[in-house]
Amino acid sequence: MAVNKIVTKVDGTINKAIDFNDLKAGLAVGSHTITVEAWNGSTLVSAQTRNITIASSDSTAPTITTATVEDANPNKLVVVFSEVVTITNTTGLTITGAATPTLSAPTGSGSNTITFTLSTALTNGQSVTLNVTSSNTIKDAASNSLAATTKAITNNVAAAGSYDADYQAVLDYATANGIALPTTTQQDLDNQFIIDYKASGGWALDDTVFQFKSTATTAFKLICWKRRIQAVAYGGLTWSDSGVLGNGTNGYIDPLFIPSTDAVNFTLEDASIGFSIFSESAVSPSFIAGAYDGTLSSYILLSVNNGSSSYAVINGDVQTSPAYSKLGYTSVNRISDKIWIDNTTEMVRTIGQVIGVKLYILARNKQGVADSFNNTGIGFLSVGASKKTIHSSIAPLF
Repeated sequence: MAVNKIVTKVDGTINKAIDFNDLKAGLAVGSHTITVEAWNGSTLVSAQTRNITIASSDSTAPTITTATVEDANPNKLVVVFSEVVTITNTTGLTITGAATPTLSAPTGSGSNTITFTLSTALTNGQSVTLNVTSSNTIKDAASNSLAATTKAITNNVAAAGSYDADYQAVLDYATANGIALPTTTQQDLDNQFIIDYKASGGWALDDTVFQFKSTATTAFKLICWKRRIQAVAYGGLTWSDSGVLGNGTNGYIDPLFIPSTDAVNFTLEDASIGFSIFSESAVSPSFIAGAYDGTLSSYILLSVNNGSSSYAVINGDVQTSPAYSKLGYTSVNRISDKIWIDNTTEMVRTIGQVIGVKLYILARNKQGVADSFNNTGIGFLSVGASKKTIHSSIAPLF
C-alpha cells in the first residue's frame, strides 16, 4: 500500500496536510525519510527528520492452485499459484508417492506459473504429491512466503496402448533396468513391427532379435527383444535413427549369445542370421556377424561384399537378391552343409558343429578377440532357425 498524505499537527490539531496524490505512485511500501521544515519567509526556522516504514497491507501468502503433469510433457510439473510469485531454487520442494522424481530448473519466476523439470517422467496412473516445507524460496511481491503444504499432482499422462505381450515385456525389462523408454510414437512402430514379424513366421524362428533402427536411446536399442538382455557395445560405433554404423577399426557389439549353449532355434541343420542395412560397407568382405573358435568346421561368418555376395535392403531399395539376407544351414550328415543365399542359390560349406563362442555383430569373434571389423550400417539383426521358405514374407517388413 502506498501513502499519499502526511498530516502535521500543532497542539493536536491538524495544521497542514501534505498531499502526495500528485506523485505518480505516492510513497511505496518500504523505508522512507520524511523531513518537516518550518520557514519564515525565506528563512528556515527549524527542521525535523524522521524515518518511517510503510508496511504492506498484503499479508496473504500465496497458495498453490493446481499442480499438473501433462501427457505431452510427462517430465514437466506445472504449478499455478494464486498470485505472481518468485522462486530462487527448489529447496523445500519434493515429490512423494508412486514415483519420487527430483525437481530442478524452475522457470516462470515473476509470474503465477512455475514449471519444474522432473528427473524421471511420470507414467500413467502414478499417484504423486508435491510436498512443500517452510524452507522453500517461493514468495509473492510483498515477500509473503508460500507456507508448508501438500498438493496432489494431477497426472494426465495417458495410458500406453495395448501392446503385444512380447513387446510389452521388452518395455518392462527396460523400465526395471532404468533404461529410458522410446517415445509413444516409436513404441507404436516397434509394436506393429513385432505383430507383422510374427505374422511372417520370423519371430517364432529366432533366438535373438535386435531392432537398431529406432529413435530410442542407444541403451534401449541394445536390448535383445527375444532374450530380454542388454548387449554390450565396444569401440567406435555411430548410432542414429537409422541404426548403428561400425567404424571398421574397433567398433562391434557383443550380443552375449553363444549358439551352442544359448540357442533354441539355431541348430546345425537349421540356422540363419538375418539383417537389414542402411549403409553399405566399402570394406570387402564386411562381416555383419562372425565367430571362430579355432576349428574350421565350427566357423560362422556372414559377409557382405558391396552387395555382391549377400543381400539386404539399402536405403529402402531392394538389392539384386531378395530383400532379407540370411544363412540357412541344411544338413543330412552334419558334414556337408549348405548355405542358402536365396530361394535357389546354395553355397556348400563344411560345418561339423554349432559354434561354441559368442557371436559378435559388426566384427568376428576370433577365439575371444574381436577382429575383421565392419563399417556397414545395420538396422536390424536376428539369429535363429532357417527362414529360407518364408523370406519373401519377411522382406516387405524392411
